[in-house]
Amino acid sequence: MKSRFKGLNLHLLVLCLFLVGLIALPACGGSSDNGKTVIRVAYQQFGPPPYYEQEWWTRVKQQVEAANPKIELQLQPIIADEGSYYTKLALQLRSNNPPDIVREDSFLISSDVTAGYLAPLDDYINSWPDYKQQWFPSMQKITTFNNKNYGIMDGTDVRGIWYNKDIFQKAGLPTDWQPKTWADILTAARAVKAKVPGVVPMNLYSGIPMDEASTMQGFEMLLYGTKDPLYNYDTNKWIASSKGFQDALDFVKQVYSSSSLLGPTNDIALNTQAGNTVAQQLMPQGKLAIDIDGSWLPGSWQKGGAAEWPAWQKTLGVAKMPTQNGDDPQYVTLSGGWAYSISANSKHKSDAFNIIKTAFNKDNLAFYDVKASQITPRKDVAEVADYKNLPLSDFFTGLVAVTQFRPGFPAYPKISVEIDRAMQNVMQGQSSSDAMNAFYNAVKSIAGDDKVEKKG
Repeated sequence: MKSRFKGLNLHLLVLCLFLVGLIALPACGGSSDNGKTVIRVAYQQFGPPPYYEQEWWTRVKQQVEAANPKIELQLQPIIADEGSYYTKLALQLRSNNPPDIVREDSFLISSDVTAGYLAPLDDYINSWPDYKQQWFPSMQKITTFNNKNYGIMDGTDVRGIWYNKDIFQKAGLPTDWQPKTWADILTAARAVKAKVPGVVPMNLYSGIPMDEASTMQGFEMLLYGTKDPLYNYDTNKWIASSKGFQDALDFVKQVYSSSSLLGPTNDIALNTQAGNTVAQQLMPQGKLAIDIDGSWLPGSWQKGGAAEWPAWQKTLGVAKMPTQNGDDPQYVTLSGGWAYSISANSKHKSDAFNIIKTAFNKDNLAFYDVKASQITPRKDVAEVADYKNLPLSDFFTGLVAVTQFRPGFPAYPKISVEIDRAMQNVMQGQSSSDAMNAFYNAVKSIAGDDKVEKKG
């Protein structure tokens, strides 16, 4: 459980969970009072509107119910930040009456399959020609575990560096900036700190509160630019101690050093709202110079977005994330994204998959991917005019050539938390070597001594 439960009487906690289950019962079950088959879909909803998943599924609900009078599609958004969403969804999935369709962060699929929460979709996919013909192979692979497919990707993403050209000009930096090494990034941030007071030189997500954003947008964008990966596929072991790992922690330490702070202060950085603060406040207000972040950010700035910012295309530049020392392949990015899966305990799997097919047809998925500024997993959506008109689509699509993925193994989610812990430890003054040693011991406890190795 999260730390908010510390100090609660254990019996009271059990009673609370029991009562939550009782309260949820009226929404559960396979039929409604009018005799219709009820299919429930759960997804995350967080922060200020607009809520693109809600808009998408409302559109799908209207289509499904119009075409199938005996089906009732119930939308059940889970109001929670990212980390709390994982916890709440897991509680629902392990119940006897889980939602039928659930939105899964792709990195959690393997662990949720191992826990028995998700149903394999291969039999349904084999009778759906669209999937194998239109979904990019990498998007099929990312939801596959033990040679079975457990999800349909609704979009993917890549990561790069956003920078404010106005701030760069004031700092005497080029407005067509493309760093070639990590040192170039730190040099630019220090120039901003010295010459442009009142702005945050750079943002690198770090620490436990931002969960996977810290791991993926932060640490792994560094680690995957070294010679030392997180997982050794030749030995089938986690590399929990390496020069690359320590170098990445040292970079974090330089960004968050109390004596020469380049990143946001802890009240921003160590907060579950850090992502919203960065995208919806600091960047539109011209208070952040460099942000290592995702391709989805323009979704907040477009008309109707959470922080409309018409001038963003003139104000911001984008650059590729360089490898540590500019070694081949010179640049690095990571792709992730979310998928929709079917609960293993769903009583209506066939109906649920038919609804997924409707939600993920060309027109409906294009509606969502354009709204949410997603990189589409469907080849034919990439040719839709509205999608082609998305700003920077060519730049971000080009990054897919050097993209990498997180290790899709059940231990990864727990290891990800330990990466965040190591980052937070160096933010708060611990040496990179001590933080890495603690990480190494934690990974041994998670994966087992025989599944962990040191490199270098």
